[in-house]
Amino acid sequence: MRAATAKRRGGLELKMTPMIDVVFLLLVFFLWTSSFNEPEFDLPSALAMQAETAAQSRGSSESTPELFDEIVIEVDGADALSLNGQAVASLEQLSAQLREIVQLGASPQVIIDPTEATAVGRAIAVYDTARAAGLDRVLFAAKG
Repeated sequence: MRAATAKRRGGLELKMTPMIDVVFLLLVFFLWTSSFNEPEFDLPSALAMQAETAAQSRGSSESTPELFDEIVIEVDGADALSLNGQAVASLEQLSAQLREIVQLGASPQVIIDPTEATAVGRAIAVYDTARAAGLDRVLFAAKG
């Protein structure tokens, strides 16, 4: 006599709807959490550092520009300006000094530090002067 075995009449059925739902939710999650903004400041890569040391070891005739960490422009309420602690007489002189830095090949971060008594228009004029000189990363200091 033969033992009774369970016969499956249909094949194994795989439901695709829950899997599609999960993939869609993952897609929405990754799109929502990703950032499409460019990073503010890129860290120097190992390749850039190797190129710099190679240029120095070759003894190239061009002088490498002095690396500026950052430039701090203090704006006082009495229309006094200072560039990294040194007094600047006017916006024209500030513009000339910033253009000299840009001509050296450096593009440092510029921080504008207005006092509480500084008029907003004066701080914006300093910002516009720095941008017109060719500096890209111009920021305002915030007192916390």
